Amino acid sequence: MKGLSFKVSLGGILSALSVVMMFMTGLLPPFVYVIPAICGAMLLIIAIEVSSKWAYITYAAVSVLCMLLVPDKEASLLYVFLMGFYPTLRQSLNRINPKLIRIIIKLIIYNVLIVLYYNITIRIVSDSSLQEDMTDFGRYGVYIFWAVTNIVFIIYDVAIGRLMYLYIDWLRAKILRLSVRKGDKGNER
Repeated sequence: MKGLSFKVSLGGILSALSVVMMFMTGLLPPFVYVIPAICGAMLLIIAIEVSSKWAYITYAAVSVLCMLLVPDKEASLLYVFLMGFYPTLRQSLNRINPKLIRIIIKLIIYNVLIVLYYNITIRIVSDSSLQEDMTDFGRYGVYIFWAVTNIVFIIYDVAIGRLMYLYIDWLRAKILRLSVRKGDKGNER
């Protein structure tokens, strides 16, 4: 059993690293989408080493700090509404059988959250460029965007599983020389 000081320090280090990385979202446009995904994936370390509860606590701390400190609110909202907690939630969702039901539930959750994210982003950021980008594709722009983001989400879900495998079976086992706890493997799709 890991002590409280380990839990707090690991959460603090990953929180600070996440907030610093979120500041970089303003450097290049793709970073708005990539960095929140990376920061969310880092929470897997806490979920594996400590517990999902501590990963959610760290997610909440990073979410508050991002909304208060990070200038790019679109990236902050993406972290808050999806990328921050999904990797931890994914561990629970992967216990659902059969696999088809699990995939459908993941897509339903994603689609509800992305619609919520989009609507809040339009209101908070109030940047008309997001809506104008949709109209560039014609009257089906929103649907094309929605379909593309669903494909990206499926790729992200698979990538999270691969990252868990990489952390548990390679980095943790071979580099850090830590044994794998029973039930740690969560690399199902």
